[in-house]
Amino acid sequence: MFDFEVSYPDSRTSVVVRPAVLSQVGTLLRAARGPSAAPRVFLVSDTTVGGLYADRVLTSLRNAGFVPDEFRIVPGEASKSLRVAEEVYRAMAEAQLGRDSLLLALGGGVVSDLTGFIAATWMRGVPFAICPTTLEADVDASLGGKTAVNIPAGKNLVGAFHQPVVVAVDPDCLTTLDPRDVRSGMAESIKHGLITSEELVAWHEDHADRILALEGTAATELILKNLRVKANVVTRDPGEQTGARIMLNLGHTIGHAIEARCGFTLRHGECVALGTLACARLSERLGLLERPVVDRIARLLDRFGLPTSLGVPIATDDIITTLRRDKKARDGKVQFVLLEGLGRPVVRHDVPEDLAAEAYESLLD
Repeated sequence: MFDFEVSYPDSRTSVVVRPAVLSQVGTLLRAARGPSAAPRVFLVSDTTVGGLYADRVLTSLRNAGFVPDEFRIVPGEASKSLRVAEEVYRAMAEAQLGRDSLLLALGGGVVSDLTGFIAATWMRGVPFAICPTTLEADVDASLGGKTAVNIPAGKNLVGAFHQPVVVAVDPDCLTTLDPRDVRSGMAESIKHGLITSEELVAWHEDHADRILALEGTAATELILKNLRVKANVVTRDPGEQTGARIMLNLGHTIGHAIEARCGFTLRHGECVALGTLACARLSERLGLLERPVVDRIARLLDRFGLPTSLGVPIATDDIITTLRRDKKARDGKVQFVLLEGLGRPVVRHDVPEDLAAEAYESLLD
């Protein structure tokens, strides 16, 4: 019934990637939680995704004996906020949801991050599950238990680790996405290749056309490869304490700064792609990475239609100021995930600000 399970010290996530799986969500939750599980389920989606898929999921829940309620948020990063979280809390209170209820996220990374954060904090923690509907959420955000909301001071600064009980991915959902969103999601997949192995990088190069066309089983294969990579990393560092999980941050430090300073006019994956290329160039400046590898990374990003230069003018000083507030900074020093080669990530705390600035400015050429 499930493709694989991810085990943590105190919890477990059951993962399935299958076309038409949204019509089986009720059965999957019943299998994961047991026949005696409480019936209340609170579905959170946004108005766009809810209009496409919510009825299918709600019918599946009812057929499996669950009693669902529903709440839809406005699409977009602005909804990943304490204000919107409070709106959902209020709706849950009105529905009289107790500690034995389950939250179900149906949507992309904004919906899954917000729903997970609410689940982690509602009555000090209730279970939740995720049905991701974007490629970014499919390959990255859905697994690992990172939940958060944004505040004016920065992205994802308020959050908690809270593992989902089920992640059910329907690759068919990708066919309704804007092609730009499919391309954006590939940034996280390419990142997984860069931190894992040259073999996975080469797989992306060899299958680019099939992936972008969502041809045949390409999407299912892509998602499963990524989720297995993610599972391997997060099980070694569930709470981001041992350092293994920090490798997943490749491209995100500078990427998040760009994302915040551009007012979220660029997609998350587009910002990650820019951040990844900047960090590859920073790795070269520090003598860690050879120029041909940097060029290969740039070509791969370009092959998937991801940006390799920044079309939005953002002052270098603004980027550096935002970097200093990065949530992964330690003792006032920004942590950068860099590369010593394909599949060879390294964390550096000693990167001079002027070199970080140069790496960012290389995106402005």
